[in-house]
Amino acid sequence: MTNPPWGSNPQGAPPPPGGHYPQLGGDPIPPGYQPQPGYQPPPGYQPPPPGYQPPPGYQQPPPGYPPQPGYQQPPPGYQPSPGYPPQPGYQQPSPGYQPPPMPYGAPPQASMPQQPPAPDPGAAESPAVRAYLAAVTHHMAGGQMQISQNWIGPLWSLIGVTSAVKTSFNPIELTVCVATVAEISPAAVADFPRRVDDFARSLRKRSMFGVKGGTMAVAALVSERVQPGAAQALTNKPMSYGSIVVPAVVDLGGRQLHIAANTPVMGLAMWGSVRSQARNYLPEPRLVLG
Repeated sequence: MTNPPWGSNPQGAPPPPGGHYPQLGGDPIPPGYQPQPGYQPPPGYQPPPPGYQPPPGYQQPPPGYPPQPGYQQPPPGYQPSPGYPPQPGYQQPSPGYQPPPMPYGAPPQASMPQQPPAPDPGAAESPAVRAYLAAVTHHMAGGQMQISQNWIGPLWSLIGVTSAVKTSFNPIELTVCVATVAEISPAAVADFPRRVDDFARSLRKRSMFGVKGGTMAVAALVSERVQPGAAQALTNKPMSYGSIVVPAVVDLGGRQLHIAANTPVMGLAMWGSVRSQARNYLPEPRLVLG
């Protein structure tokens, strides 16, 4: 029986000279076997993956075996990365190659902007300040507020958040921010409510119409030292559309709580409600400290 002209070898066909076909259960092809001249690998042939190990008994091709078409010999001294296959067409740079400097490189010791770390709890707080903040925290917990601490501008603040109006038509959030300073000045009284307004507006929820609802906030500064004009600087003023912020000064040294009492025309129906919330969550210092 002879081989058919297309070179297939079905079961029972005579083996090639010198051996049997392994896939048919015979002996392996003997060492030194040369493929036919002009042999091309079949379409879609994929080389073995990195780390491929030949089966036991595999014999390396003899010296002079022609490489596959398109194979590029690596340059002398080429060392591939451990476990990483080189990309097709990659050329090893010449010895002494230096990459060009980046056109917009970062300056030495450059870093991303960092938020200031949280201060050490109680490091700069007097016993009176700690007692008052504990009382405020107790009132916030009683009002089922979500209590946290964060930076409000440059001041590390105690924050309580809850829903004042839960309707989906116009949800309104209530935010109480309490910060301690070494001394309360008129400038601090004017600046802190604006920063609380920015923070409170970031917490607004969307209504069923897709627009953000309103927000009410209390901006309280606490200290044992209060400059004479600080309490007189307290004033309610509209800051942002849909936002009401009532400032307050807690004078622990004088055992007094000052809350802005004027009522602007814009938001006329809301200012009294926010002042009432301020008194709910800011206890009188004399009741806390005696």
